[in-house]
Amino acid sequence: MSGIKCPHCRSSLALDKIGMHFQKFCAAIPTPAARESSMKKYNQFYMQLQSHARGEITQDELQKEADKLFSSGK
Repeated sequence: MSGIKCPHCRSSLALDKIGMHFQKFCAAIPTPAARESSMKKYNQFYMQLQSHARGEITQDELQKEADKLFSSGK
């Protein structure tokens, strides 16, 4: 399974573990409100994950999208 680096803590993550990481495990997301915000962004990012699964974007493009989406609003 391919993966990306968490845009928050830069841990390597399998693509199927990203949502759970944001929801419970990322040490760089300090508060429940920040976790909720991160999950909302993850829901937007999910469309990019689907594009990657269909072969429409590369893993590098997926990482760039994650970095862009999760860095906005910091």
